[in-house]
Amino acid sequence: MAKLTFYGGVGEIGGNKILVEDRDARVWLDMGAPFDLGEEYFVEFLQPRDRFGLRDYFALDLMRRIPGLYSSEALDPADMAWEPPAFSAIFITHVHYDHTQQLRFVDPNIPVHLGEGARTILESLDTTARAPFLKLGTHAYQTFRSGQGTTVDGLEVEPIHVDHSAPAAYGYLVHTSEGTIAYTGDLRHHGPKKALTEDFITAAAAAKPIVLITEGTRVTPDDPRGTLTEADVKADAIRLLTPLKEKLAIVTFPGRDVDRIRTFFEAAQAVGRKFVVNAKTAHLLLTLQKDTHIAVPDVTRENDLILFDRLMRKTDPWEKELQAKLKDRVVTAEQIAARPSDYLVQLDFWHLPELVDLRPPPGSPFIHSKSEPFEEDDVNDAVLQHWLDRFGLQRHQLHASGHLSEREVGEMIRTIDAKAVMPVHTQHGERFTQLARRVVQPIRFEPMTVG
Repeated sequence: MAKLTFYGGVGEIGGNKILVEDRDARVWLDMGAPFDLGEEYFVEFLQPRDRFGLRDYFALDLMRRIPGLYSSEALDPADMAWEPPAFSAIFITHVHYDHTQQLRFVDPNIPVHLGEGARTILESLDTTARAPFLKLGTHAYQTFRSGQGTTVDGLEVEPIHVDHSAPAAYGYLVHTSEGTIAYTGDLRHHGPKKALTEDFITAAAAAKPIVLITEGTRVTPDDPRGTLTEADVKADAIRLLTPLKEKLAIVTFPGRDVDRIRTFFEAAQAVGRKFVVNAKTAHLLLTLQKDTHIAVPDVTRENDLILFDRLMRKTDPWEKELQAKLKDRVVTAEQIAARPSDYLVQLDFWHLPELVDLRPPPGSPFIHSKSEPFEEDDVNDAVLQHWLDRFGLQRHQLHASGHLSEREVGEMIRTIDAKAVMPVHTQHGERFTQLARRVVQPIRFEPMTVG
């Protein structure tokens, strides 16, 4: 008898952590943390004590005590005894925080399966992360390409690529003794590689699944995300920047979104500017050169792609090595301020004080290429707006979502035609009753029989 237990992703966006049990196999689909984990107790620099592993998480009931999942390092400071690994494997859909972050507590002897490109990206993220909670540590990683099925303890798991705002993203077809479980991970149909998502939908429909576990990020009465494609973002950026000959152009976007990096690099080239990226982005591009299946600008050769040297008091070894490799393709805020119209500068939220030295001419564009804030009282967004007002910057929203719209989710559900649909990664699971004939709402922590 096959069973599903949902430890995350229920009634929330993110935090996917789903246990599939079938005969001798016990397999996890994703190992994410919800974005709001512990928000009742922690904020900004008030965080769980990393030196005590899972102690604070258990004490505040932020994570479940699951025997045979966690490492001895994570459990030694807590009041839970370590037990040998009790799970067959973990299958990761993609690299985003809400699908990977709790790997940091997992026993390193449990195999972790993921796409080759995803493994390469995590290598860069682990190298460049400064906050301990962002480092996932050492694991028994096993990589695959799309369609390369793996059998663990008698359970076959088949990865099928999808298009998402992180490269090397996959959905899974889990072929249990009761029938196939199709799991979407996160996916979209309006990105530059929408054919990948079509491949997953086609393969899932052919498998005639008994259950479709699908994300529903944009299944909502009021979707704040726009409907731009990645091509729209590029075209609109070029149209915006073309007449601004005397201004500094600034952009912020999710750092792991390789499509977005490529979009703004090409937009900068189209308007005769150099694209200035931060050290983490440059390191990611350099690391991804190992994967010939992911097309990225060559940060070591492209003259129009340069590194922003923020003149930190302490420079990490990886950053020193990066600067040495890029040699003369490194620029400081002083050099940018001297010739603002030559550059399009990536500027993350936490780097906003660099505006003091960049000295952007009033009226310079600030392109916000991320999701719009979800709440009217979003504190970070209010702080961002204060910085933009202070320096006279004009804000422009240009973003292509990484998720299917509600209409597209409905079309996918009808095409796959599973016997039952289980919504995750959504705050509006009740709306799925309008999209599917039979909807089974997951219940957190409660084993649910498949079939």
